Amino acid sequence: MRFSRTARARLTSIEASSPASSRLRSAIESPRLLINGISLGEAPAQAARRRVCPLGGSLPSLEMDYIEGMTSQPPSRDADRLFRGQFLLLGLLVLGIAGNGWLIFSSHGGRDGPVGPLHDAGAEPRPVQASLEATPAEERTMRAFDMAHRSVVGVSTGALAAVRRNGHQFPVRIPHGTGSGFIWDAGGWIVTNWHVVQEGTLVWVTLANGEVHEGVLVGASGADDLAVIKINPSGLDLEPLALGSSHDLRIGQSVLAIGNPFGLKGSLSKGVISGLNRPIDTDQGLHMDGMIQTDAAINPGNSGGALLDLSGRLIGINTAIHSQTNGSSGVGFAVPVDLINEIVPLIIAGEMPVDTGRAVLGILMLEDPVTTSLGLVGVIVNAVLPGGGAEQAGLKSLEQGDQDDPNFDRITALEGEAIRSSKDLLKALGQHQPGEQVEVTFVRAGETRTVPVTLGSAR
Repeated sequence: MRFSRTARARLTSIEASSPASSRLRSAIESPRLLINGISLGEAPAQAARRRVCPLGGSLPSLEMDYIEGMTSQPPSRDADRLFRGQFLLLGLLVLGIAGNGWLIFSSHGGRDGPVGPLHDAGAEPRPVQASLEATPAEERTMRAFDMAHRSVVGVSTGALAAVRRNGHQFPVRIPHGTGSGFIWDAGGWIVTNWHVVQEGTLVWVTLANGEVHEGVLVGASGADDLAVIKINPSGLDLEPLALGSSHDLRIGQSVLAIGNPFGLKGSLSKGVISGLNRPIDTDQGLHMDGMIQTDAAINPGNSGGALLDLSGRLIGINTAIHSQTNGSSGVGFAVPVDLINEIVPLIIAGEMPVDTGRAVLGILMLEDPVTTSLGLVGVIVNAVLPGGGAEQAGLKSLEQGDQDDPNFDRITALEGEAIRSSKDLLKALGQHQPGEQVEVTFVRAGETRTVPVTLGSAR
């Protein structure tokens, strides 16, 4: 079974020669707010799936007629008298409803209705009832959160791209993905998941107090989905997260998850350890063993955040979920802290550089929902990274400001295997090694082309 990552670190877009290109240009001029890859506004495909049951509307009309074949004669006089009596009763009922409606309407004009006076000039705020004391379990949860939440940070990535205006190019930052992380020590080292930062060329860290600092990727272990970022610690009061242990965890033990689901900073969820030593396969083709399973709510944006025991100590780093909806389903997974405490010092010491041995094309992708909402299939190149295989092969990225020549490529196949989404592309790349040459098929200006691309290593 496949598990979807909790960080959204992929981007998407549209075809130059298709009718959607005009919508792309308008979307660029009036960008939509995205929170962790989720647009504030419904995509057409999503809206089409919604079914609304209206409450209210006009009453159905009453139609009375003879039914052909049921009788050969019109109603008798008695039946007609009964029929007219029913209409008279219906008319009185309608008048009664209308009368009540008039009374209700007129009462808003200043008169007292049947419920008595509508206003009280002596109205005052109600007294507040004293709260009950927190239970010992609640006290322990709140104490653990107070100890740890200042050590949990937000991590966002992006890339530089060129915007062309009036014949001149200007560099702009393109947001890419968001996730979470935690402070390792006061020296400015931040730990997060590798998949949170692997496709971004720029990294920003948001501290619990809201301050945003630019970060530098120090190194990573792709096989363990761990990465370390460094920020400048000068003048910062950084609080490292207390470490616990994972070898002595027990199923049923209470745990807390702190992170930034959907960009909501410092969110807390609570659950228990549901399983230990779980093997999982991610949607990016990574196999991981020894994972902690929990039912604490973990959603997109929680990746890289802290899984804590009730003493406020780190016992794992939230990494993946098993979900059909890309949201919490009560089946989340975390890298155990014993492994984190083994790998992170090696990265900080320079013994594990950023090169993770995973094959990449050297591009950034636009969000899949944008492509889907515009009726397009494939992966649209948002940015071509300098020095990568895609640049050497001549792939073109989306140039946001160039309305006369929306020049970008939409990847539709790799080595003959159909690519319908960024997930398909990452899965296909997982079957190859850096240095291999693969055939990449893409569409540019309505024309399908295939070029050889030499794969690089994830950085």
